[in-house]
Amino acid sequence: MSGRERFTLLRAIDDPNLFGMWFKNRSTWAAWFTFLRALFGLPLLPRKLGLYRECTGRAEAPTASATEGWLICGRRSGKSFTLALCAVYLAAFHQHQH
Repeated sequence: MSGRERFTLLRAIDDPNLFGMWFKNRSTWAAWFTFLRALFGLPLLPRKLGLYRECTGRAEAPTASATEGWLICGRRSGKSFTLALCAVYLAAFHQHQH
């Protein structure tokens, strides 16, 4: 990775030495990965834009990181795990500038 590329949460999830070991069956996490891309303002793959629209009712994907996110999820949907993952990533890898 060059110095200009960002080390994103999705890259950390892909890395088996970081978060990758926790995602044995990645296909079951497709909606959450799409959510994380939208939350962090990462580009959505064209094939995932439909999933984003279906889950949010919005036509356009965000192009910048969100300052907050609202989730409506049932029990055992993965929200606590996903948000803990976000918290660890932000604490360990995100540059916090004023």
